[in-house]
Formats: sequence, C-alpha cells, structure tokens
Amino acid sequence: MSEIKKIKAASIFPLISEILEHGQNTRLTVSGDSMYPFLRDGIDSVELTKESYALLSRGDIVLIQRTDGCYVMHRIVRKNDDCFFMVGDAQQWIEGPLYPRQLVAVVTAIWRKDKRIICSNIWWRILSEIWLVSLPFRILIFKIFRKIHKLSRIG
Repeated sequence: MSEIKKIKAASIFPLISEILEHGQNTRLTVSGDSMYPFLRDGIDSVELTKESYALLSRGDIVLIQRTDGCYVMHRIVRKNDDCFFMVGDAQQWIEGPLYPRQLVAVVTAIWRKDKRIICSNIWWRILSEIWLVSLPFRILIFKIFRKIHKLSRIG
C-alpha cells in the first residue's frame, strides 16, 4: 500500500493551472476552514475547471491567485464587468476588488465521500444564496451552532 503524502497546495498550483489551460478538470482536497460549513477541511474535495470570467456569477466558488502569490478559494459575493468581490463561507470580511486575470478556476462540483454534488444544482444555488444573504449574521449563527453542539455533547 502506498503512503499518502501531504504537500502545500501552492507548490502544485502551477501544474494545476497547466492542466486547466489544456481543458482538463482536476480535483483537490479542501484545506482550511474558511469555506466551512459548505466545504470541510480534509474531508471534502472540489472539482475545478477553467471558466470564462463572463460566465461567473454571485454564489460561484472560485480559486484565485492573490497579488502576493497566495491561492485562495472563496465564494463570489458581487461581480462587476471588470472586477469581483468574494468572501469565505466562515468569514465576514469581503475581499476585493479582484480582477479576471487573478481567476484560476471555478468549482463545478463538490465531492463529499463518494457523492458528487454539482454546484449548478438548484438546491445548492439556493443554499448558497441564503448563506450569502446571512453574511451580516454569520457570527451569531456560528455562536448558536457552537452552543447547540456543546449542549448535544453534554446530553
């Protein structure tokens, strides 16, 4: 049996970018908690594809490269003709403006265990929009969730 090795995502993104440029999709395991509860660290994986900036819309999860070279995957909260803004699902801070040249890929599907969830699915889009609308209340939502979780562990 072969050993699974973890490596920093940034070290493989040049290869991933090349794969995407050749019209192929790729799949990565999620790392980090900024997209919780929709994407779970080390559990879920995402299917990435190259997409035209013109086809992106509010609610899409995108992979971008920041000006400092770091890569991040968050959800589009607002898109204009020449720039967009995004936020992590576990965050309240909106990042932007970001520009089409920073776009690396869009998430087209989520893999949870062996189940593929297509991001264009109407229910996924509705849940994504509800979560975006809840942006001002996320701190409260997470506090309530933690209280419920703590109480359920006691009982």
